[in-house]
This record gives sequence, C-alpha cells and structure tokens, in this order.
Amino acid sequence: MFHCDLAASRSVYNWVLGVCERLGAKPDDLVPFDKYAAAANDLVRPSSAARALNNGAPNIERTDRLVQTIAAQYGMRNPIVDQTVATVDARLAANRKAAA
Repeated sequence: MFHCDLAASRSVYNWVLGVCERLGAKPDDLVPFDKYAAAANDLVRPSSAARALNNGAPNIERTDRLVQTIAAQYGMRNPIVDQTVATVDARLAANRKAAA
C-alpha cells in the first residue's frame, strides 16, 4: 500500500520494529528495512488479504489490527497503521453488508 512512498513504509516498519522490541525482540534478530523493501519489490501479486477483501470476503486474518492492539497495550500508536485498520474495517463492513 505504501511501497510507492518509501518514507511512509520505512516509518511504519520502524514503528513495528519498536513494537517488536517492546515485546522482547533484539534489534539484531530483526530484518533490516532495506532487505524487507528489496524483497517487497519482487512481489508480483497483492497479498492474500487484499485479494480476499477485493473478492468480497466478510472476514480475514488481521495482522494490522493485531499489531495495533498489541502496540496500544504499550501506549504506542501510529497514524498510518490506524488509517490502514480503519480502511480494512470499512471494506470488511461493506463486504458484510453486500453479503447480507
């Protein structure tokens, strides 16, 4: 979603690393952003979650909400993550309404 905006991607990535470190991860055990970004460049299809949303799924596995919820327990918030969660919530609500 934000790979075209590398600064936003790096910002969210670093924030998630901070969440992981609060959970006890050691910085040396985490994948550096540049390696992650390089791997993302090789992706040719949208994520399975994005495809499911696009195909009308009323429910999907939510790593976005999981990370947001865990981070909130540590008093951590990120506006881009919050917007992503809100966007997915809205799409799921629309898919549920269409399926009803």
